[in-house]
Amino acid sequence: MVPRFVSAILVVASAISIFAFPEIADRPLGLPEQINVIIIGLGALAGIIHMLGIVPQQRHLRAFVGPAVAWPVMAAGIVSLITS
Repeated sequence: MVPRFVSAILVVASAISIFAFPEIADRPLGLPEQINVIIIGLGALAGIIHMLGIVPQQRHLRAFVGPAVAWPVMAAGIVSLITS
C-alpha cells in the first residue's frame, strides 16, 4: 500500500509542477521545458497505472509502470524543470 501512496504523491507533485511552473517562472514554456513536461507526463502516466494496481502482461510495460522506473522519471523531470 505504501508504494501506491508514494506514486500518488509523486503524480500530484508532477501535476502541480507542470501547471504551476509557468506562473512561478513568470515566462511561457520554451522547447526545453516542454520536453521536460512530456517526460514528467510519461512518468505520471506510469505512476497512475502503478497507483491503480494495473499490472500489464508485457514485460517491458510492466517494468515501465513499476516504481523502479516511474518514480525516478517523475523526480528527474520535476528537478530538471525546476532547475531550467
